[in-house]
This record gives sequence, C-alpha cells and structure tokens, in this order.
Amino acid sequence: MAGQYGAYLAQGYMMTPAIAALLTRLFFYPPKFSDANLRFGRLKDYLKFWLISLGITGVSYISFTAFGGITWDFSGRVFLDKLAQQFTVTGQDIQAALPPGFTPSMMLLIYTIGGLTVLNVIPGIITGFGEEFGHRGFMFPMLYKIKPWIGIIIGGLLWYLWHIPLAFVIPQATKLPFWQTILNLLILALGSICTHTYLAYVYTKSESIFVTALAHITMNNTAASFSYYAVIQNQVACNLGLILTMLLTIAILYFRKELRVFAKYFCATKTG
Repeated sequence: MAGQYGAYLAQGYMMTPAIAALLTRLFFYPPKFSDANLRFGRLKDYLKFWLISLGITGVSYISFTAFGGITWDFSGRVFLDKLAQQFTVTGQDIQAALPPGFTPSMMLLIYTIGGLTVLNVIPGIITGFGEEFGHRGFMFPMLYKIKPWIGIIIGGLLWYLWHIPLAFVIPQATKLPFWQTILNLLILALGSICTHTYLAYVYTKSESIFVTALAHITMNNTAASFSYYAVIQNQVACNLGLILTMLLTIAILYFRKELRVFAKYFCATKTG
C-alpha cells in the first residue's frame, strides 16, 4: 500500500532503535549516556573496520556465485532497469529527470563508487547510527549483563525480528514457495545472530558507536554496489552463502581469541 513511499517509511523505521534508546536513557536509565560510547574513536579503527566489512561483503558475493545463487551482468542492466522503473512509478522520464550532462550509466558509476568507498558514508551513517545506538549501543550491553549468551543469541534474534516489518514496506522481487520462505527465515535468523556478534565485537573493540555504525553501513553499501551487477537465481542459495560467510567471520574471531574482548570490556565497565 505504501508504494513509492515504502522506501521513505523504511528510512524512518531505521531510526526507531535510536529513538527508543534515547527515551530510555533520558527517563528510565540512571547512568544516562555515560556508557553510550558516544566518542569519535580512533582513526585507525575506522579504516580497519571499513576494510574488514568491505571484505566480508566481498566474500559473501563470492559464496553467492559459488553456490549458484547469482549470475553476473556487468552491463549494469539490473540497476538501470530498476532506476528507470523508479522514475516511471513517479510519472517521470529518466532522461528528463537527471541533471544536465548526466546519463543513467554515469549514475550507475557514481552509485557503485559511492557504495564501495567512504563517499556514501555520510547519508548512510545516519541510518546506521539509528540501528547501532539502539541495538549494539544499548540492547546488547543490557542483555549481555544478564548472561553472555543472552546478549549474543537473544540479542541477535531480537535484531532479526526487528527487521521483519521491513518486508512489508519493501516488497520482495519474487514470490517464493512457502517451504523456501520458512527455510529463508531460519537461515536468516542464524545469519543475524552472526552479524550481530560481529557488530557487537566492533562496538566493544572500538568503544565507539560511530565506528560500529561505519562498519554496519559499509556492509550495506558495498552489498548494494555489488547487487547492481548481480542477477539472483536462487534466494535460498544466496542466504546459505551469506550465513556461511558470517559463520566464517565469527570462527576467525573466535580462533584468534578476539571474542575475549567481550569479557574484558564488561569487566572494565563494571569495575569502572
């Protein structure tokens, strides 16, 4: 029912975790913002987690290809057709609506470069901050203090459930059989726990909500840039590739003993 306004509704929805955390910290949480990690952080952490997040997305698309989930069309026809469709829905002609001297192919190049670099960080970090300030910056620490597994598993599931309403304002490209829909939901739930763990790691390692927001939006932006040239063949295969990529990410962090940062962080905040 939202039609072309669905995307705007989704952008507003992205800010609800930050609003909830803001109101809770202001009126119901005695420490207020003292433990919110609203610090800029270290410059090297921005570069480090930007590159890691970029790498994670790159590996995920390699796995999509290996599993037969996507095929590649480097002409950018996928993006250009979507762009033309968006203009048609609003009753505009794409050639007339673009700035003078711009072509759809130039827009594709700009969107691609913007998503793969920090050029698209500023608009994206707003929505990234909206999620991170609420989910990793407040929900995760509160749940972790109850029990570590609650912070990781239940926190990841709650983050996953929060995403589900977006499916109602951003319609899926294809309608899947019921069994595939159920399988996708289960796969994505596990994938969300893994991604939540990675972002929680970034949060505790950097101790900056802004670094975490950058890592989050980098994954979103780079995935969008790759998607301009990818044609989905099997959504289940794509989701399996994604979850294996995130499981690999968490396994690397685990065997490198990086996940010990959780215990160290919460011990320091408790004694502090």
